[in-house]
Amino acid sequence: MFNKPSFLGIRRKTFLWVALAILLIGTAGFVYYKLVYQPKQAVSAAAVIQTAAVRQGDLTISASGTGTLMAADEKELGFTAGGTITKIFVKAGDQVKAGDILAEVGSPEAQINYAKAKNKYRELTSPAAVAAAQLAVADAQTNLHDAQEHLGYLISPDVMYWETEITKAEQDLKKAQTKVSKSPADIDAQQDLKSAAAYLDFAKVQLSDAHVLYTDEYVLENFVVNRKGERYLAVPTELDITQARTAIGEARNNLKDSKELYKVLTGGSMPVDPSSNALVELQQAQRDLQDAQAVLDGTRIYAPISGTIIAVNTSVGNTVGADPVIVVADLSQLELQFYLDAADWDKAVVGNEANVTFEALPDQVFTGKVTQVDQQLDTSSNSSAVKGTIALTESVDQINLPIGATAYVDIISQRVQNAVLVPIEALHEISPGKYTVYVVVNDQPQLRMVEIGLQDLIYAEVKSGLEPGELVATGAVKVQ
Repeated sequence: MFNKPSFLGIRRKTFLWVALAILLIGTAGFVYYKLVYQPKQAVSAAAVIQTAAVRQGDLTISASGTGTLMAADEKELGFTAGGTITKIFVKAGDQVKAGDILAEVGSPEAQINYAKAKNKYRELTSPAAVAAAQLAVADAQTNLHDAQEHLGYLISPDVMYWETEITKAEQDLKKAQTKVSKSPADIDAQQDLKSAAAYLDFAKVQLSDAHVLYTDEYVLENFVVNRKGERYLAVPTELDITQARTAIGEARNNLKDSKELYKVLTGGSMPVDPSSNALVELQQAQRDLQDAQAVLDGTRIYAPISGTIIAVNTSVGNTVGADPVIVVADLSQLELQFYLDAADWDKAVVGNEANVTFEALPDQVFTGKVTQVDQQLDTSSNSSAVKGTIALTESVDQINLPIGATAYVDIISQRVQNAVLVPIEALHEISPGKYTVYVVVNDQPQLRMVEIGLQDLIYAEVKSGLEPGELVATGAVKVQ
């Protein structure tokens, strides 16, 4: 008998085959996920983290600008008196000493006037003039002594003595009064004042007594005249005494003038306002000689400093005015006049180091230090710039370039050497001055605090928190 399969049996067999297929597909998918898909995801996730190595090196903050080579001391020289150049004693490159004559223009009149003034001054200051001045001092001293003796005879030595003492006492009293007015509590000053006043009173009494003796005794002893058997008194008149006093004053002035002249002739300075004719004549001779010398010097150019002739911009036979024709410079110290952008004002500080590269020597770097910075921005080129001076370390022989050579300059504001450096992109500022980085360890980012110092546009100095060789994330980091 033929048996027909039941529908239920068929369904069971189909289910078993389907389950087996699903199991095989799931197993294959699991194997693919573990062996292929998951590693690819890991590689893709790892590739998202961009890293850079922490390194060790130098970091410099600087400002760049341009400059021009110049000498520390350079002088442009010209004539103060115009004329035709008759002689030029130097050429570019010559070494000269301060005071050397460099060039001259013809001026016979200046030469003649100078010679006359010099001869006059020599005559007034010659050894014979010095001897005459010394003799004049001796004569003036004798005349003063004689004048004093004559007045003493006319008014008596006692009267003259006490007149002199009263004059001195009055001067002492004024000094004592001034001292007390400045220091009222000074006991010594008060005592000096009392003593000066007491002595002045004493001298006045003595002078009064001397006048009595003069009338009662001195006149009778010295001014009785015998003439033709007659005796009479020839007492000095007031006019006689006044003339005698005037003679003493004149003698004192003559002695003072004589001493001043002798002092000047033997090396002393000329008084500001000389009173004697001899001193006035000598002063005028000095001025005439100085004026003649100035005019003559105007026809010549002298080296004001020791150095090198940089340029001679004329020749013999040319007619010149007051424009510079010779340039001399002291090349023992070279400088660079530099210009920086106004925004770099804070980096142009006296004492900062500088690196200089000349256009003509692009492969060599020279060094120096900022010695001067103008306190006003330079606007000569229609833009604002910081202007200053750098003293170069190298000599003119080492640089071997002409004055005026152009250069590029880097002024170093701050610098650290052998520092631990991290790229700026790796830093995350969590608060002002506080930073973190992600250090990548076994392909996993780990957050770490770091202490940051100097920074430029590319790197930052790490004072603590990182070591050279460590990897840090420089891009976006997604932490699970």
